[in-house]
Amino acid sequence: MVTQHGDDVAAFCHLNTFTCWGEPHGLHHLEGTLKKQLNDAPDWSYTKHLFNDEQLLRDKLVEEAQELSKAENKQHAAEEFAGVLYFAMVNAAKMGVSIDDAAAELDKWSRKVPRRK
Repeated sequence: MVTQHGDDVAAFCHLNTFTCWGEPHGLHHLEGTLKKQLNDAPDWSYTKHLFNDEQLLRDKLVEEAQELSKAENKQHAAEEFAGVLYFAMVNAAKMGVSIDDAAAELDKWSRKVPRRK
């Protein structure tokens, strides 16, 4: 995977867009949406409310994580995992942390965690 970095990188492909294959989807799309909403969300936006209310964001993230830990089937686990990802990504966007920053940390973990014998 190639990830563009820097505020001056508006487009990568010959079409002057982020990719040659249309708009990003999935987590990178959500990440981009959250970055925009951090500054531009209307006052009535739930996401803006989360950005502005640290306690609410913390409570929602903890609530979703607890529900994920208690999920009893694949569908329920997927729903709760989506909630954890959403609220974690709101917090990450607020802190200026990208998906790639988190992936780099996971890579560090894999290199330093001793293996049990």
